[in-house]
Amino acid sequence: MFIPRIAAAVMAAATAVALAKLPPPTPEAAEAAAAKKQQDEANAEKQKILLDKAQDRVVDHYKRTKGASAGGARRGGQTETTNIPLKAVEPAGTAGPRGGKEQSAEAHSTPAK
Repeated sequence: MFIPRIAAAVMAAATAVALAKLPPPTPEAAEAAAAKKQQDEANAEKQKILLDKAQDRVVDHYKRTKGASAGGARRGGQTETTNIPLKAVEPAGTAGPRGGKEQSAEAHSTPAK
């Protein structure tokens, strides 16, 4: 009987703390908050301008060093077949399993008796 009363008292105290209002800020604190907000906005704008300049420098450097040959794309040339998987260069209709003495790659069970 004693424990529920303690729990009720704790809940009442917690509710009172949660519903308590803070006093309004003093005029000096409000001015300081406004000045800090303006300073933060000015710093954010300055950082944005610096980021834009840095990105422009990176793009200019990339265009100077890589130029139009960037990406490795060649127009009118043949694609090299040295690094292409065999399945990609096989003629259409021949990519399936073929009969023969060797077991196909799709067979995962033991041979039938």
